[in-house]
Amino acid sequence: MQRARHPNCSSADHASVVLVVADEHSAHEHCAAGRPFVVAPGHDPGGLPRAGPQRSAAQPADSKPLRERVGWEALEKVTRFANRVDPGARPSCPTLDPGRTTTLTCTVTFLGEKYDYVLRNIKFQGTGISDGRNEQGTISYNADLTSGPIVRDHVESVLRHQNSTEYVACDMPEHLRFEFSSTKRRPSGSSIAGQWIHVPGISCRYLDPKTRTIGTLPLELYEWGSPIHPSSRIGG
Repeated sequence: MQRARHPNCSSADHASVVLVVADEHSAHEHCAAGRPFVVAPGHDPGGLPRAGPQRSAAQPADSKPLRERVGWEALEKVTRFANRVDPGARPSCPTLDPGRTTTLTCTVTFLGEKYDYVLRNIKFQGTGISDGRNEQGTISYNADLTSGPIVRDHVESVLRHQNSTEYVACDMPEHLRFEFSSTKRRPSGSSIAGQWIHVPGISCRYLDPKTRTIGTLPLELYEWGSPIHPSSRIGG
């Protein structure tokens, strides 16, 4: 559930709003089956990837129109799922009337693909305080991405760390758009603890540092886009 305070809510969505997210968690060639293993530049095989948290453009000020702030929120969601900043990424949201709009779809263009961020059950609770044109109040809604960008460099880097190996190669392009659906999510209590996303048709090969043999992993992601850790598997 997303909540936003609206000191001044208007039909033209020029309200002063602070968005508060309540449900937040936290040089390759095309990857073919025979692509050789590579070590990412700047990667420490014995530790975490060196790249820090990925953030999109600066958050709009509270004085900006509501659609701009919701658009920034959508861009943040896409950026965090990909764990990569696309300087050319752009969000687009229609005008939001907090008192009348119940469903709204924003679209983020990211790495050349389009990702929808859908707001549902939009509700406005007024305070009765008004300046004669705008009423103060609070807006709440449920919001989800309908698809997400999977970036190969990020996936391989995380898998190297998780499996304590220098060598990982996934049979996927540099990045791809993945559509979410109920058939690709498994509920809590399945083969992996918690919810996760299985990406069919993609697997990753890695060199086991102990046995020096090649192993294969299916591509499975947490809902926030990072490959699942072996400890997340039941019995893992």
